[in-house]
Amino acid sequence: MKYKKIMIILFIGLFSNLLFSYETQEIKIYSKAMDKSPNDTVILPKTYGKTNKKYPVVYMLHGWTGDNKNFTYYDREIGKLADLYDLILVMADGNFNKWYFDSTVNPKYQYGTYVGKEIPEYIDKNYKTIKNRSARAITGYSMGGFGAFNAVMSYPETFGIVGSMSGAVDIEKYHTKWNIEKIFGKEADWEAIAVKNNLYKILDKKVNIIFGCGTGDDFIGINRELHEKMIMLDIPHTYIERPGKHDWDYWRTELEFQLLYFSKYLS
Repeated sequence: MKYKKIMIILFIGLFSNLLFSYETQEIKIYSKAMDKSPNDTVILPKTYGKTNKKYPVVYMLHGWTGDNKNFTYYDREIGKLADLYDLILVMADGNFNKWYFDSTVNPKYQYGTYVGKEIPEYIDKNYKTIKNRSARAITGYSMGGFGAFNAVMSYPETFGIVGSMSGAVDIEKYHTKWNIEKIFGKEADWEAIAVKNNLYKILDKKVNIIFGCGTGDDFIGINRELHEKMIMLDIPHTYIERPGKHDWDYWRTELEFQLLYFSKYLS
């Protein structure tokens, strides 16, 4: 009899987890700017649809060579964070290596508009979201860190919070690598593209900022420069350095820090 009771309790627990845990959706969001529908991933918290509540949203951008499934593949616990903080997570597809930028070289690559404007508009139209900038955050790792800052600086009316993990925030010395020149052009003004030189766009926008980099990462120098520029301009922000490399061991932990930070400001 005792054994049966234990089995019943375990069954109820398992059934409850299956019934009330987060939901992952693979969707396609049409881009008018590019006339195509890239793949995107949405994670809904376990409470979604059970009340009339509206939710804040965190948009997440993968790194170079990745896609919208990178976060769920490399961080199997990420859905639990949606449950923990009761928010919607949206993972965009940056088409492998398109840098979340509106290319002047190839008009087919308008991923700045897609991430900064078209995806949030679709999510707000089709999901129960809080429709103001204070309820939208965006973050990313590596190439996605650049993309997150670019989105906020291009669409400050859309996002009130930004994060970056090991972000490629200044690509001048890397521009011959990683498909960069095919997006920005060989004669691009690299100084004008660097995040630190676009901070003036958000000086009066009251954006909550968190970013960090591992001390063993090749991007540590450019992230320190961005941190120093923000100090010089008296821009409030949180900057974190800790041991780590340019890999998922670092990003998984950093993402936990950032979602905790976001949860304190999303409203």
